[in-house]
Amino acid sequence: MKVEDKLAALGLTLPNLEDLYRTNASGAHYISHFPVQNLLYLSGTTPRRNGESYLPGVVGKDLTLEQGYQAARYALMTTLAAVKYALGDLDRVQQIVHMLGFVNSAPGFNDQPRVINGAADLLVELFGERGKPTRAAIGCQGLGGSASVEIIVTLLFSGSDVRPPLARDQFVK
Repeated sequence: MKVEDKLAALGLTLPNLEDLYRTNASGAHYISHFPVQNLLYLSGTTPRRNGESYLPGVVGKDLTLEQGYQAARYALMTTLAAVKYALGDLDRVQQIVHMLGFVNSAPGFNDQPRVINGAADLLVELFGERGKPTRAAIGCQGLGGSASVEIIVTLLFSGSDVRPPLARDQFVK
């Protein structure tokens, strides 16, 4: 089954990366992705749903562990939107190499790995064994836009065609 069919079966829809950038102009100076041979480095993504920030706040204070888990899933959806934009087809992903997850955490909260499992579990649901990354889950105090989670992914892909990256600051007015 194609990865996008699996997403649909889960009731999840990929956002359009260009629309996300256009409707959420941050003025930040970075690009969506950068290929090096067959590795694709992706910029960090935060949870968005229907074009809006999703489940912002501090996990362990404003949000429960389960809400943090859901936020991580939606942060990964934004990452997958960048992969789709870059590669044109999620089925070109050969292996998720590394995932770094940051959790906006309350003092004393120590379940960051369980929060980041929201993204890791979705990767395995979509890609099977090739979705299991090396990873780290880090607690922090504060993320941009009061995001609860930020995910950074590096992956191995097949083929050679990659769209040029979107510059995050190109949509600033």
